[in-house]
Amino acid sequence: MKFTFKNIGYIDHGEVTLGDLTVICGRNNVGKTYLSYTIYGFLKYLRQVAGIRLDQKSLDQLYEKGVCSVDLRRYAQDVTKILARAGKNFSRGLPRFFNTTDEYFTHSTVGLEIEDYAFVSDSEFKGGVKFSGKEMIRLAKEKGADILDVVLQSDSSSTIPKEILQDILSEHIADALFDTLIPTPFVVTSERTGISLFYKELDYSKSALLDHLADSEKLNPIALLNTLRSRYAEPIKDNIDVVRDYDSLCKRKSYFRDDDQQDSGVVDALLKLTDGSFKSMNKQVIYAPRKERGRDKVTLPIYMASSSIKSLFLMDFYIRHLAQDGDILIIDEPELNLHPDNQRHMACLLARMVNCGVRVLITTHSDFLVREINNLIMLSSSISGKEALMDRYKISEDDILRPEKVRAYTVSSRHRIEAFNVDERGVDFNLFDELIDEANALSDEIYYAMEDG
Repeated sequence: MKFTFKNIGYIDHGEVTLGDLTVICGRNNVGKTYLSYTIYGFLKYLRQVAGIRLDQKSLDQLYEKGVCSVDLRRYAQDVTKILARAGKNFSRGLPRFFNTTDEYFTHSTVGLEIEDYAFVSDSEFKGGVKFSGKEMIRLAKEKGADILDVVLQSDSSSTIPKEILQDILSEHIADALFDTLIPTPFVVTSERTGISLFYKELDYSKSALLDHLADSEKLNPIALLNTLRSRYAEPIKDNIDVVRDYDSLCKRKSYFRDDDQQDSGVVDALLKLTDGSFKSMNKQVIYAPRKERGRDKVTLPIYMASSSIKSLFLMDFYIRHLAQDGDILIIDEPELNLHPDNQRHMACLLARMVNCGVRVLITTHSDFLVREINNLIMLSSSISGKEALMDRYKISEDDILRPEKVRAYTVSSRHRIEAFNVDERGVDFNLFDELIDEANALSDEIYYAMEDG
């Protein structure tokens, strides 16, 4: 799955092919976050921007008889055109997605290519939408079938406008077409610390504003509220929304907590980072550190927790309650507020997630994180004393990364995306090595100058 970019902020052009683990590094202000957010948005909205249309004959049949059949292979033959159209539609929506003016993305384009695409019919698919009254659309495809059966249930003639029905069918046909190929994305933004801290205040402020407007005879509360749209890019807004829904979402059980995933070590690796747990109490998020022997048990609201705990909250939320097999987790700076030892632990957590079937894309500035990723890649080779080495450093088989699973990129000073080589020795992150060598050289010169003085 390859994303192509042109004129996205600092970036003139380039491409990113997703691996099971994709790492994007580079200097500040070169567009790494733009890349990760754009990939998130394209995956999130692909089904809406694909622009698939059910032919008029089938649509009329659905209205008249309440059933129709969609041959998915006919659409599969046009996947290249469908993806090209989706890229154009999503590119036009970039200003809205980033919540900025059109001028920032006037010449920006984003594309998606699926190399060697082949329609996969060996999965079952079900979908549906319920309307007011007893009207309902149900869609289903049997395992191994190419036909998507559509049923429109209604007590009398349907009142659903054809254009609305067409839009609903468009998204579901795209969903069935890309069912096992396009991962469901979840994003963890670099603003996550502030979100976990201030989301209640955002809600209180909005409620107070609405109360004030509702009591006013001269102002139109709805019209004014519509002018107060979110000031944030959509990934940030999505993080705010998911934290607001914590009370209900925390009742879910993620893929990593299924019985057949209990031995994967993902939750154990997460606990090594958080050293405690989160829960909902009186409609606020509470953090409970692991109890130490001889010390009282402590619980505290998240706004009183350390910056590292606040930055890990959304990761914990996703891993425990939301993650599903085949997802892609997109994290802006996973090392945020973490001590170097926990940055290394983060690398192991990411590796375990990848080895359990969840793709991960990260942007990072952390030498500790990428060096540990390299260590985990090198351990995939046959080396002398490997078992004793892993035992000494408490590394398990679940932490090891195969080099073919990893892709790495940087944004160069030439305003383009460049790929790093990945082999059995890891990723050739020369960017960090050059900076470390320069800092060491400076340190040596200062030291010897002090000795001479």
